[in-house]
Amino acid sequence: MIFHNDERCPVCDKLFNESDDIVICPHCATPHHRACYNQLGHCANKEKHREGFDYRAEQKKFSEQQTDSASEEKPQQNSGSEKTVCSSCGAQIDKSAPFCSHCGERQSNPVYGKFNPVFNTGFSDNAGQYAENDTLIDGVSVEDVAITVKSNTSRFIPKFVKNKKISWNWAGFIFGPYYLFFRKMYKEGFVALAASLIASLIVNGIYLEPMSAVMNFVMSHAKTREDIMALTSNPPEELLKLTEAVMPMYLILGAVTVVIGIVVALFADSFYRSKVLNVIRKVDENLNDGSSIIVQNNMFAPQADLNQSDMRKLYLSKLGGTSIFSPVVAYCALELIMSIISKI
Repeated sequence: MIFHNDERCPVCDKLFNESDDIVICPHCATPHHRACYNQLGHCANKEKHREGFDYRAEQKKFSEQQTDSASEEKPQQNSGSEKTVCSSCGAQIDKSAPFCSHCGERQSNPVYGKFNPVFNTGFSDNAGQYAENDTLIDGVSVEDVAITVKSNTSRFIPKFVKNKKISWNWAGFIFGPYYLFFRKMYKEGFVALAASLIASLIVNGIYLEPMSAVMNFVMSHAKTREDIMALTSNPPEELLKLTEAVMPMYLILGAVTVVIGIVVALFADSFYRSKVLNVIRKVDENLNDGSSIIVQNNMFAPQADLNQSDMRKLYLSKLGGTSIFSPVVAYCALELIMSIISKI
């Protein structure tokens, strides 16, 4: 990519050179080092986009001012050299514009070959650092893995490369089965949730009689909320004896929750590695069988002209990543099932 000698990255303020990996902002054509752009998460001139800021136009004005102040005898550049024709609609546009200001089409100028819509639309968290990485994880490129993982790649990629069957995941320990749903490991999440439900039903069945005795005592001695508060603050000796009989039930249920959390924590990373690799391989199998990916209205990157490779990456990003909705649904479903069973 050709730059003026004094052009610098707006993030790190270092001069560009021909060997740098460059990302061009699709809105204002501001160049950045790819790593700097990914670190910042957006164009350095984002706040100026609403004002119609054009990096090349500003550079041109600055260059003309420098030229006029340096020497009036120096021949002026031909203004026509700063213009070109849109490869789509034929309108005259700025030579350095990545997109046509008239029709919005991406230009075919090789200067913009380094613009990657996958890493510049917010769909991948730190995945851009793996774009030039040749590492393979069980035959799958680390770039595809990073795109599919989408968030917290710096933690998962090293673990996937090491491929340890057992490791520790604190989120899995704290949230148990719901963490699996959060990472879209639905099959594993259902198994863990079913194990928790079955254990709960068995323990509650064993302690059904003492628990019923406690409930019957409370219902017979407490007709209002004030009565319940009085029993709680100053329980009679009979209620204390009944409560002692059901205390082991709560201890067992707590132990079951901890055990399931430990199991999830130990195997979550291994499960997730298999999940991510299977997603990528399944997509590639479908594409090899003649399928194609169609993104209606280019909703992921409306300003980028995406080819099948770009759309494949965006599709992997959509299939991967995380889901806040799934663990909430799983929790509500479990509570509903427990409520129904308790009334039978």
